[in-house]
Amino acid sequence: MKLLSRYNRANIVTAIIILLASSITYYFIIRIILLQQIDKDLQVEEQEIHENVQEHNALPNAAAYKDQEIRFEKTGAETAKREIKSTMQKNVQEDENEPVRMLTFPVKVNSEWYKATVIKSQAEAEDLLQFIVLITAAIFLLLLVVLFLVNRFLLGKLWLPFHYTLQQLRQFNLKNAAALQLPPTNIDEFNELNISVSDMTQRLSSEYDVLKQFTENASHEMQTPIAIINSKLDLLAQTSNEGQLRHIESIYEAAARLSRLNKALLLIAKIENDQYNVVEKMNLKQLIEQKIIQFDELIKARNIYMTSKLEDIWLSMNKELADIMLTNLFSNAIKHNYADGFIRCTLAENSLQMTNSGLPLTFSEQHLFQRFQKSNHSEGTGLGLAVVSQICDTNGIGISYTGGQNEHTFRLIFPQQS
Repeated sequence: MKLLSRYNRANIVTAIIILLASSITYYFIIRIILLQQIDKDLQVEEQEIHENVQEHNALPNAAAYKDQEIRFEKTGAETAKREIKSTMQKNVQEDENEPVRMLTFPVKVNSEWYKATVIKSQAEAEDLLQFIVLITAAIFLLLLVVLFLVNRFLLGKLWLPFHYTLQQLRQFNLKNAAALQLPPTNIDEFNELNISVSDMTQRLSSEYDVLKQFTENASHEMQTPIAIINSKLDLLAQTSNEGQLRHIESIYEAAARLSRLNKALLLIAKIENDQYNVVEKMNLKQLIEQKIIQFDELIKARNIYMTSKLEDIWLSMNKELADIMLTNLFSNAIKHNYADGFIRCTLAENSLQMTNSGLPLTFSEQHLFQRFQKSNHSEGTGLGLAVVSQICDTNGIGISYTGGQNEHTFRLIFPQQS
C-alpha cells in the first residue's frame, strides 16, 4: 500500500472515530440542555401555582394549551411526591403519542391536599434536537469529503517532488548516466532527500568510472605480459630436456587459463560498458548451424551424439555478442559432457533449448550464473555462463536452467520481434 493511501486511511478512520464520539456527546449535551430549559418552565408554573394559592387561597383554573397542560387531583392526604420525569402522552388533536415532560407536586388548599400536574410537550425540543442532529451529520459528511479531497489532492501535490525523485532514481543507470541533479523544493525534508540522493549518485558514478577504467586497463595491460610469457616459454621449450618440458607444459596451461580468464573479464567489462551497441537482425538458425559445424570435431572426438531441430528465428542484437553467447553454450555443453553422451539443440517459438548429459552440479542451481562459479570436476574459468547471462540481461533475453541427476537444460527466451 502506498504511503499516501495509508496516511489517508489512518486520517479518515481517526476523523470518523473522533467525529462520531464528539457527535454522540454533543447530542446528549444538547438534549440535557433542552430538558433543563423545559424543567425551568415547569418550575415557573409550579411557583405561580403556589403564589396563587397563597394570594387567593384557591387553586388556579386547570388549563390545557397546545404544548402545555395543568391539572389538579384531590388526594385527601399528602400522598403526592414531587417528581419530574419524561413520558409519553396521547395528543388528542394529532391522534398520536408524543413525548412530554411531567412535573407532579403536592398542594394544600384550605386544609385539603391536591396533586398538581404540569405537563409540557417535548415535541418541539425533540424536533429541534433532530434538526441539530441532521445539521451535525451534514457537517460531519461535508468535513469527511473535504478532508478526503484535501488529503487526495493537496497532499498528493505536496508529494510530487518525492515522486519525481523516485522516478529519477528508477531511470538512473550507473553505466551511462551522470549524477542526478534534482531541483530544489519548498519542503525542507525533500530538499535534504534530494541533496543526499544527488551526493550518493555522484559518488556512485565516480566510483563506477574509476572501477570501470581500472578493469579495462588491467585486462588490457595483462595481455602484454601473458604474450611475453608464452613467447619465452616457446624459446625454453626448444632448448629444454624432457623433465623441463613437463614443467613448461604446466606453465603453458596456467598461462593459457590466465589468458582465457583475462579475455572473459575484459569481455564482461565491455558488455557492461555498452561497447557492443551495433545491432542488426540475424537468422539464429544459420548461426547455430555454423556453430554445429565449428564444434563438429570436438563433438566427434568425444563421441557425443548431437541432434538438432531448428526453425527460422530472427533476432535483433549485436552479431558478435550472439556469436559469443552461442559459442559459450556449445562449449559448456561439450566441456561438461560425458564421452558417448548426447546434446540436443531445439530452436522454436522464440526460444532456444540446449540439453546435454553430464555430471550433476556440486553447488546450488541459484549460483549457476554467478562469476567464478564452477563444479569441483570443472577445469574452466567459471565465467562462461556468467558471460552468457550478462549478454542475455543486456539484450532482454530470458535465461533459465533445469537439471536432473545426469542431464542439464538451458533455455533462452527471446523477446518478441516487431
